[in-house]
Amino acid sequence: MGHGKLTVVTDAGPLIHLAEIDGLSLLTIFERLHLPKAVWLETVVKQRVSADDLLRLGNLQTHTLFQAEVTQFCQQHSLTNLHIGEKECFYLCAWLKVPTLLTDDLAARNAAKSLNLTPVGSLGIVVNAYQRGHISLAEAERYLIDLYGVSSLYVTKAIVQLAIKQLSAAVNRMSIH
Repeated sequence: MGHGKLTVVTDAGPLIHLAEIDGLSLLTIFERLHLPKAVWLETVVKQRVSADDLLRLGNLQTHTLFQAEVTQFCQQHSLTNLHIGEKECFYLCAWLKVPTLLTDDLAARNAAKSLNLTPVGSLGIVVNAYQRGHISLAEAERYLIDLYGVSSLYVTKAIVQLAIKQLSAAVNRMSIH
């Protein structure tokens, strides 16, 4: 992802995991955050994410979709094995022509790649927030460590350590130039 503000569609995972570590404010790096109704139901209605916290971001746009169109789209693109929130996300990406999907789900990430979409997970959101100057290196490291140790995100310690190492390497490259 470049340094211009992106418009993205988000699945439930990043919302839940960032909320668990008090990191929802990281989502303000995006110009517009599109959220299908199924994801709202999975996150807010099930009380996994606060509606007030999401609305406070100021970039959220929710969408109620026609289920017949979502079903038809998913059948055409062999996406029938995904959850309804993920299905609505893919349909919304296509309908709005948004090339980036925020998701932590491996099956959804693979499906996104098959549809030429760019999947970005919670770790990637933290890294991008740091790269854009939204948070400091220390804050980025804390968020990454908390994604592993506090949130319900399934991520290995080795992946988190690799992400922190890459952040530090980026700092070193910037200080050399």
